[in-house]
Amino acid sequence: MKKTLVLFIVSVIVISCFFGKTLVMANAEENHPPRYRYYTNIEIQEGDTLWTIAEQYCENSGMDVREYVRELQKMNQLSNDHILAGDSLAVVYFTDTPLPE
Repeated sequence: MKKTLVLFIVSVIVISCFFGKTLVMANAEENHPPRYRYYTNIEIQEGDTLWTIAEQYCENSGMDVREYVRELQKMNQLSNDHILAGDSLAVVYFTDTPLPE
């Protein structure tokens, strides 16, 4: 009898956790507006690195800084993370609202 009661309680807890997690995840997806992806070119300034640029532009991207640096390298066909002041760099940024046309 005790064993059955314990098994029942554990089952209820596991099922509750599963449904609770599912509801929280579904609610989080519903409350997050779509992200809009835009591109722009920036002029590299003295002291800029791909890492500092990534820290500035990766907000709302869903990427961490390391992933964003890789994205910059891919977009700009860079084989390493060396950039020069005065050069142009394509960057991607994200907003929660569309830009006016």
